[in-house]
Order: sequence, then C-alpha cells, then structure tokens
Amino acid sequence: MTFKHKIEYYLLRTAYFVINLLPLPLINLLTLSIGWLAWIFVPFRITVAYDNLTKIFPQATHSHKLKILRRAYSQFVHAAGLIFVIHRKKVTALIDHAEIKGLDLLDDALAQGKGVILTTYHGCWFEAYFAWFSRGHRPTSLIYQQQSNPLCDAFFVKLRRRYGSNLEHIHSLEKLSTYQAALEEKRILIISLDQNYTDNGTPVTFFNHQFTCARGTGLLRLKTQAPVLTSVYYVREGILHIDFETVELPEYHEISDTAIQQISTLSIQPYEKTIRLYPHQWFSLFHRLWKKDGYPSEIKRNISQLFS
Repeated sequence: MTFKHKIEYYLLRTAYFVINLLPLPLINLLTLSIGWLAWIFVPFRITVAYDNLTKIFPQATHSHKLKILRRAYSQFVHAAGLIFVIHRKKVTALIDHAEIKGLDLLDDALAQGKGVILTTYHGCWFEAYFAWFSRGHRPTSLIYQQQSNPLCDAFFVKLRRRYGSNLEHIHSLEKLSTYQAALEEKRILIISLDQNYTDNGTPVTFFNHQFTCARGTGLLRLKTQAPVLTSVYYVREGILHIDFETVELPEYHEISDTAIQQISTLSIQPYEKTIRLYPHQWFSLFHRLWKKDGYPSEIKRNISQLFS
C-alpha cells in the first residue's frame, strides 16, 4: 500500500461524504453539468469512443456520432455519481421497481441444479444491476476485476454490501476451480465479456470485428454443462430494465479452442442489439476493445456540434 493509494482513498471518502450531504435533485444537476463540461472541455478518450462508434454504426455520419458521444459523457458522469447514493430510498426504488424480462428463463436454468453462467456487458448502470442481485434471493457470485488501489477496491465492495448480502465477489485472477466451485454450489456466476483479454483470451466476433474476450464462459460450460444465459441492463424513461436470454448451444464432446470460441461468440453477440439501442449507456464505449493504438489524433467538433 503506497502513499498515493492513501491519498486516493481519502479523496474518495471525502467525495462520498460531501455528495451524501446534498439532496438528490442537486446531485443529478451537478453530475449532468459535469458531464456536459467534460464533453466541452476535457472529452476523455473521445478518439477511442468515436472509433468504437464507427464499428457499431459504420454508416453513421460524423454529426450523429458526436450527438451520441455528447449523451454518453453526461450519462457516464451521472451514473458514476449515483453510485455514492444508491442506498437512498429514491434510488433503491429504481432497483426495486425494475422491469425484468426473461426471469423465468433464469429460474428454469437455476432449477437444473448446475448453477448458471450469466454473461453480461459493462453498462453505465452496472451498480444498479449488481444491487438487484444483492437485494434479491438468488445466490449470486460476481467475477470482478480488482482495482489497483486496494483501499478503494475494498471501499466499493463494502459499499455494495449496503444494498444487500446476496452478492459474493470473486477476484478475476482466481483459478478456474474457484468459479467452478461457485457453480457446484448452484449459484449464478456473473461474467462480463466485453473486455479485452489479449494475453489469455479467445477471439470472438463483435459488431463484425474481432477482439479477444475471456475464455471462462466457454471453459466452464464445457467442464460443468451449466446453462449459459446473457443479461443486459439499461434505463428507459426513468425505469431500470434487466433482460435475460438463454444462449442456445450445440452439444460438445470435448474441450477445444474451437468450442470455447464458439460459445463465447454466441454469448456476446446478443448484446449488440441493446448497445445499438442505447450506445450512450454502454460504459465500454470508452474502452480499447478492438485495438490498443492507431486511433485518430483528433476528433474535430465545430460550435454547432458541441451544443446541438
């Protein structure tokens, strides 16, 4: 633990304390304003997000992509601010009154007694998604990437436990046997697929372009025969939606790279329709999914495109 870690942690705790002194309408106004200012003056990773949008919407005009990006910055900061106040009644109401599609598919899969491999994507409302499981009754484990700052990491894990006690955290660097044990305990195992694992992943096709995602979904399916489902989450007209779908898979008679690749591809492609509908709510829009470098040096924006 370094001095830098301690400073970051104390700044985080200070921000948490200050934000929770404010009424929710003011927090909403501040976060949306900060997102707007970021879009105007410090558009972080705009070249990455613009390039990703080009892959999602290859026919979109320059102005249309900028319009999506403007909404994305506001959504990104707004959702980040609500992480600190998600325990408040007005925010938990968003979770408690969420509209769930395909819940019967999830429960039928759990009833098979093999656990459930539940793949998902990285959306802006991920904390609300986690909170829904934590506040529910279905035993759930989340494979998560630990932050580099252990103090901040422990803070966010503790914060999630305020929502409820039903969500178990499993580090992404654990051995496969740890994830397999969660399935043997008949738990839901949440795996995020839209992250680049260049060193030890499997190539998949996503928006007609290839990138490398985690192999865990395919390996666990082949080793345990646990059912695989997809899940997406988004907010529409002030209502949180969580949708579950079953991934229809052929029978496999051996563990092979080809089988792992096919399972992973079939599990990630259903996200495409939701991302196309709500690209501004896709957190991974700002991630280097398809490549590490080679992005444009600048994205030109005129006055009307900044404010339209």
